Amino acid sequence: MGYSAILIDATPPRQFQFTGPTGLYSKALRDSALRLDVPVLRSMGIVDTAIWAQVNEFVQQILRKSGDNNMKALSLSNVPHLRGLGSLRPNLDADARCTVDVAYRRGDSIALRSDNVLLATGSKAVRLGTLEKWYTMPLGGHIRCCDSDSIKQLDFLPRKVVVVGGGIIAVEFARIFAELAAEVTMVVRAADLPKSLSRVGIDRQIGYLLQADLLAAGVKLVFESEIKSASEAAVAPGEATPARRRSARDWASRLKLEVVASGTSESREPLVADLVLTATGRRAVTDGLGLESVGIELAPNGDVRTTADLQTSAGGVYAAGDVIGAPQLASTGIEQAESAVDAMLGRRADCEDSEARDASPIDMPVAAADCSPAALLSNAARYPIGIWTMPELAFVGLTAEAAAAPPHNLRVVEGVGRYSESIRGHVSTVGSDREGEYLAGFMVRGAAAPKEAQLTGPALKLVVESAAPHRIVGVHAYGEDACELIHFGTTLVQCRAASAWPT
Repeated sequence: MGYSAILIDATPPRQFQFTGPTGLYSKALRDSALRLDVPVLRSMGIVDTAIWAQVNEFVQQILRKSGDNNMKALSLSNVPHLRGLGSLRPNLDADARCTVDVAYRRGDSIALRSDNVLLATGSKAVRLGTLEKWYTMPLGGHIRCCDSDSIKQLDFLPRKVVVVGGGIIAVEFARIFAELAAEVTMVVRAADLPKSLSRVGIDRQIGYLLQADLLAAGVKLVFESEIKSASEAAVAPGEATPARRRSARDWASRLKLEVVASGTSESREPLVADLVLTATGRRAVTDGLGLESVGIELAPNGDVRTTADLQTSAGGVYAAGDVIGAPQLASTGIEQAESAVDAMLGRRADCEDSEARDASPIDMPVAAADCSPAALLSNAARYPIGIWTMPELAFVGLTAEAAAAPPHNLRVVEGVGRYSESIRGHVSTVGSDREGEYLAGFMVRGAAAPKEAQLTGPALKLVVESAAPHRIVGVHAYGEDACELIHFGTTLVQCRAASAWPT
């Protein structure tokens, strides 16, 4: 576009630079888990350290490739980068609107003057106070408690894993470690997974399929519970695996977790784990950026406040991505950054003229350039959500329940297609352990079973307006390649596609 730009990044030297979004590690670990059959490798006498070395090498290859690609993109665009920590300060230079002090190697620093600054510092995992010391205290030569960021430093193959949380990240990692032959337990505050994931807009029927699949994979689900404390627990002699399988030093100790009921604090059965992973939310990274010194306002939860054009309360300073709050997705972060650049360079009006959209499929008109968290969260058609389990889950638009409720007040019907009744489903699953209605034995049953727990295998659901021309307002899929197929659903919902011609 003819402007000069520089990227300031404080990634530690030993980490990959510009590797991609936070979720890249879990996707890479998932891919590695699908490549290897851990039980078979163990039956051949291959030790866990060798298996983990192979898993980790697969992951590192993906991270390195992503980092290299991003560096090449910067190079081709002639964008220089400076490895250091930038902070804003009140501008005293009449020739520039913004001044950024950058601290870099061995205490050196430099002042950069610019017309605009884009804050894209992301978010970091929220840690549980009850486990605080265990995030950094090693047991048996390894850190046994990780959050969704520090899990990247995992250096062993765990056999017993406790995942704390019931959100997307927690579900993904629980399924990944189950695929790596670990005994996995999820500790969730909500009464079930559909309730735990309701804030992201999951369909309850599809949510129960996800819950059943975790059970089918051997994951133990402990609902309406939380962790009160943790302590070191020695491994009983009878539990020890022969030394040829794993080092006795590595497994001399585990973490013992005290579990209590959410709300009542009634004691539950304690849990013992080689690894505890907490996935209990994220918060904006703003420490050390000097935001207060230039008058940038923060929300009570620490998110940077912005206007509809993503400008902060300081002139010339814009923000995008996780640092401004939900939905905290790579796709929406990219769109926000592009929108912020258009706004700072005066191209917003042009974008609105050329890309103006009709009212959204759910009748909530939003300006094309408005990528603020409020605008994105108000319109479920703006972006799809994927959960990279095995198989995958993805959705875009409204559930039938949300469509019928204010402010939409739509009359809708649901159409369901089962993977087991389609050729694509046969191609993807015949001969595997996910063939047919394989979740029938893991669904919630009995008098207390919710009416939504009816599907028993991978499925596609369309939510359609009852009246002609029967516009599609929601697409929900659970099954092989759902996270790729949802892009077709996104097109249907965003284009106000009709499932039948008007009569």
